Amino acid sequence: MLALSVFFAGLALAGTLESCPANGPLSCHNTTTVTNLCCFNAPGGALLQTQFWDTSPSTGPSNSWTIHGLWPDNCDGTYEENCDSSRAYTDISGILTSFGKADLLNYMNIYWLNDPNDGSNEELWEHEWATHGTCISTLDTTCYSNYTPMQEVPDFFQTVVDVFQNLPTYTVNPITTFTLCYTDVIFSG
Repeated sequence: MLALSVFFAGLALAGTLESCPANGPLSCHNTTTVTNLCCFNAPGGALLQTQFWDTSPSTGPSNSWTIHGLWPDNCDGTYEENCDSSRAYTDISGILTSFGKADLLNYMNIYWLNDPNDGSNEELWEHEWATHGTCISTLDTTCYSNYTPMQEVPDFFQTVVDVFQNLPTYTVNPITTFTLCYTDVIFSG
């Protein structure tokens, strides 16, 4: 398995109804106190997306990276986990369907797959939401006007897929005749 991590910052996630300034603080370079955490993810300020190229067992399309997850990064390699157990929802598929996100769910069933030895896709999505999604401050329920319960779930999964689809990744042709170094495949934008 190959893993690719992509850092990005300065993102107010989809569904956040706050009006966020275009010149807000950026990521780990911020040195000011940010009071509006609906426009700036804290702690840290950066989000990390990890993608896999699974080969044993093979999951997802044979010519593409797959999504592992998205989580806030504290700018030092650490991250918060399981930040709000009251929002550790199950039945992610049902939630997405109830919000009219069948196309998103279909995409996830192609590009966001669990290793079958580790459990179902649903279990992976539940884990990623409960462990990491609940720690993204821009998805706090207070960031929504007229909040509908579980509204933040489709926003999280849509954002993860949007990042996967729009940030550059690399074409990898698995071969055994040479080894790539970390600096050959890391992207930091």
